[in-house]
Amino acid sequence: MFVSELKKGLIVSCQATAEEPMRDSAIMGRFALAAQIGGAVGARMNGIADILAARQLITIPIIGLVKHTYPGYWSYITPTIRDVASVYATGVEIVAIDASKLPKPGDLSAEQLIKAIKKEFPDILLLADVSTCDEGVAAVDAGADLVSTTLAGYTDYTRHAKDNRIIELQEPDIDLVAELVQKVKVPIIAEGRYWDDQLAAKAFEAGAHNVVIGAGITRPQIITKKIVDNLKPYLEDR
Repeated sequence: MFVSELKKGLIVSCQATAEEPMRDSAIMGRFALAAQIGGAVGARMNGIADILAARQLITIPIIGLVKHTYPGYWSYITPTIRDVASVYATGVEIVAIDASKLPKPGDLSAEQLIKAIKKEFPDILLLADVSTCDEGVAAVDAGADLVSTTLAGYTDYTRHAKDNRIIELQEPDIDLVAELVQKVKVPIIAEGRYWDDQLAAKAFEAGAHNVVIGAGITRPQIITKKIVDNLKPYLEDR
């Protein structure tokens, strides 16, 4: 696949953590199939088993990753060449990595990791998950093929300290999308707390090539919490 072949439109993130009720690779694969049937142009999948489950059911491109924590390091989205190799071996069209300024295992910078990946896997399409514009620019300079705003609001230095809502319910960083569109010449993917078509439309207006929606589609317990929280004013003292 060439990066130019990634269609503009919605990408659905089909992920669930170990404690979530939907945590099952077969369920994640079905979520990906539902996304394809609904018109999504891609799926974002975490973990080898989930990727393989989806690959059996869908034909749209998969952005693959593994979330792997290493002692002493914050970065966890496909943070090593070994992790990249395991995802790449599944045949996914795009591999996502943490490209924040935070050090990767082995004390590699994002730029060093990207260059090493590109040397090891020359044909790989690499998506850089970033939290700031500077990180996006540095990732592209190092060889990243696409940039996503996935980590905006999640790194310590971009977190919304005054917002008491759970992070999934906080506002997305649409300004970062617009800034990256102006600074780099690769497709920009808007990701991180995009809940619905209205927020997605704002990201497309800012110049995004794709928008990723995850929790708003594939995490029913958070969808329920959002609705319950919004209904509280109508239920008090009744």
